[in-house]
Amino acid sequence: MDLSSIKLDDTLKAVQIAFYIVGTSVAVLTYRAARRGLLNTVATEYQKRVMDRLQQLSEDLFSEFDDTSLTHWSRTNPVHDTIKEINEIFIDDDLVDLKEEIFAARRYDYGIPILPNVLRLMHMLKPITSDPFIPRNIKAAVVDLIENRINVMQSIYGNEFERYTDHLAKRKQKPLTKLEDINKFHNRTIDQLNQQGYGICSIEVDTHNIRTMIQDYFESFNPHRRWWHRTFAAERRLEHNQESRLAASRLIRPLARSMKTAALPIVTDYARTSAISGQRPSYILKLQAKNSG
Repeated sequence: MDLSSIKLDDTLKAVQIAFYIVGTSVAVLTYRAARRGLLNTVATEYQKRVMDRLQQLSEDLFSEFDDTSLTHWSRTNPVHDTIKEINEIFIDDDLVDLKEEIFAARRYDYGIPILPNVLRLMHMLKPITSDPFIPRNIKAAVVDLIENRINVMQSIYGNEFERYTDHLAKRKQKPLTKLEDINKFHNRTIDQLNQQGYGICSIEVDTHNIRTMIQDYFESFNPHRRWWHRTFAAERRLEHNQESRLAASRLIRPLARSMKTAALPIVTDYARTSAISGQRPSYILKLQAKNSG
C-alpha cells in the first residue's frame, strides 16, 4: 500500500468524523431550540399573569393613599366605630341586666371587635403569603410590611380598648359620647403608631418603595436597559427612599397635630365593624339568646 492511499484513507475518516460531529451538534441545537420554543409559551403566559398580579397588588397597596378610593385612610373611623359598639352595652336599655352583670364582676369579658382597617390588612395578607404570581423579593417586602402593621396596630388598639372597657366595668369612667373625647382617644392611638414608625406618612413611603420594586421588576424585561443602568437607578432610588422616609418622620408630629384639630365624623352604624368582620359582638349574641328564651 503506497503512501498516497494511506493519506486518502485518513482524509476520508477525518471528513466522516467531522460530518458526525456537525450532524450531532445540529441535532442538539435543534432540540434545544425546540425545547426553548415549547417552554417559551408557558413562560410568556406565566409572566403575563405575574405582571397582571403585580399591577393589582400595586393598586391595592396604594388605595389607602388614593383620595378617590373608598379605602383612603381619611374615610375610615375605626376607633370611633368601635367605641360606639362597646358603648352600646352600657347605654342600651335592653342590655341593663348584662351591664349590671359586668359591673358586679368588675370586668368586661366580651372581647374587642377587630377594627375594620386591621381586618382589611388581614384579608389582603392572606392570599399574598402563598401567591405564586408575586416574585419572592416583592412578596417578602409586602408580607413584612403588612404583618408588622397588623401586629403593631393590634397591640396598640388592644391595649387602649382593654383599658377603656376595664375602666367602664369598674365604673372609673362613663362611656365616651362626646366627639371631642372620642377624638382624644383616637389621637392617642395615632401618636403611638407614629412613635413606633407606623404612622400614615411612614407607611406611604414604604408603599412607594414596594411599588418601586415592582417597577424595577417590569424594567428588568426591557432589552434596551443595560445592567449598569438598572444598578445605578436602583442605588439612586434607594437614596431617595431613605431621604423620603426621613422627611416623613419629620412630618409625623405636624400631621398628628392637624388630625387632633380635625372634627372627624361619627358613623352611626353601631354594628358596622362586626358586620365587616362577619362576626356578631358577643353581647349581641347573648341578647339574642335571652330574647329567644
